[in-house]
Amino acid sequence: MLYKLPASIDRLEPLPFIDFAQAGALEKDLENLLAGHLLETLYEDDPLLPFFQERSRQEEPDMCALDRDGNLVVFELKRAGAGRGAIEQLLRDVEGASSWDYSALNRKFSQYLRGQVADLREVHRQAFGLIDPLEEDDFNRKQRMCVVANSAEEGLVRAVSYWRDQGLDIDFLPYRVYEISGNRYFEFFSKPFDSHINPGHAKGVLFDTNASYDVPGEEPWVQRMITKKRVSAYGGIKGVVSYLRRRDTVSYYQKGAGIIAAARIAGAAPCEFEPDEERYWDVEFRTAVPTVFTPPYTALSVSEIRETLGFNFFWAKALKVPYLDAQQTERLLRAVIQKIGPAAS
Repeated sequence: MLYKLPASIDRLEPLPFIDFAQAGALEKDLENLLAGHLLETLYEDDPLLPFFQERSRQEEPDMCALDRDGNLVVFELKRAGAGRGAIEQLLRDVEGASSWDYSALNRKFSQYLRGQVADLREVHRQAFGLIDPLEEDDFNRKQRMCVVANSAEEGLVRAVSYWRDQGLDIDFLPYRVYEISGNRYFEFFSKPFDSHINPGHAKGVLFDTNASYDVPGEEPWVQRMITKKRVSAYGGIKGVVSYLRRRDTVSYYQKGAGIIAAARIAGAAPCEFEPDEERYWDVEFRTAVPTVFTPPYTALSVSEIRETLGFNFFWAKALKVPYLDAQQTERLLRAVIQKIGPAAS
């Protein structure tokens, strides 16, 4: 719950909230938010790989994802009143999805990527930092369920609690939408508790250098960033740069190598370069930087990153999650400097 704190600081005044329907939004809007932005926020300690969103006029789940073990997570999303029907629909969806073999999952993953050819086993391996990909038979052995609805759905909370007590692997993720001074604010409740870094504080982020989209014979994306002293994203994913803030520390993650440089964001605000569909921040490097942009790179490897921090990342994202607090950022920075050297004086 969000409370207003009056000037007298003598009481808390709860602010009213609304659901997605009252905000004039569609269920598809909630679905897109969850798939595109919120999985990394909700599941920092147990990340998920979204791979399927409902296609119109078909009786299929609203959204599906895979966990580290290849188990299927099926979501039922409600923008307004849910009631018992949400769980009944979810049970039907899970029953149907339980029969999907690896070929079906891979086909749906290709549809999620709008027809791009991809190998789900390899994408899953990279996303979760596995040494070897799972076997095809390891996928979808178990199913998990999740209802996403307005936090005021008390009847739904009771129903989910009842079925959990009966042994079903089901969860309820509540949300709230606030309207304050003409602006709207979205609140989601992380599991098992909200432990996110305060957005007003500087954070550390592993930032993907876009190596998968390098074009043979053309300047690599990472070279453009390093030589122009920028951290950049392009095209449809350029919005991820807006999650960064001044004074954040960015570690440049080159696929297949590891961290090849680190910098602190120095610009006052993100900038746009329309010809390349680029959004970027200016940076000041805190480590040595590559002078040759072909493998092999001198880098802090994935295994060394895990050893330094004691945990893994959701590697499929442009901004790897979880984000790092101040102590974790400095610990990682020291390891990178030890491996590749300090910034030139």
